[in-house]
Amino acid sequence: MKILGPLIFAGLILLGVFTLANWSVLSAPTALSFVAFRLEAPMGLVLLGTVLVFVALFTLYILILRSTMLMDTRRYAHDLRDQHLLAEKAEASRLSELRSQLEREFAQVRETAEKSHAELGARIDGMAQALRNAVEESSRSLSAYIGEMEDKLDRGLARTTTEK
Repeated sequence: MKILGPLIFAGLILLGVFTLANWSVLSAPTALSFVAFRLEAPMGLVLLGTVLVFVALFTLYILILRSTMLMDTRRYAHDLRDQHLLAEKAEASRLSELRSQLEREFAQVRETAEKSHAELGARIDGMAQALRNAVEESSRSLSAYIGEMEDKLDRGLARTTTEK
């Protein structure tokens, strides 16, 4: 595609050189028939003029096509930038919603953990109290057994000392 422009330009230069080299033949008058009328004019200049008109029309067509393409490209770039901004906003919105959802979930987990901690503390306190009560009860029972044993020993000693 990049070689096409210089190739066309070289062709136009060659056409110009050919025209200058054969100017006398191209400008020689000839009888021309245009179906509805006849005219005497140089055939080469008529064809050269026709070629130049077509070159001008094709150049105008290419310029219009190129400018339309550039405008479309600019519009597409603008639309792409708008879509990119919209996607970034949507992503930011999703991230903020995810952050708020995570904060809610962590708050619920914290609340549940605090409740569990409080319940566990209450259970431990209850078990500690029950253990203290059991130890005290065991201590009292043990003291009572020791007291009974002391009484029995004292009575047994008293009997053995009275019997002697």
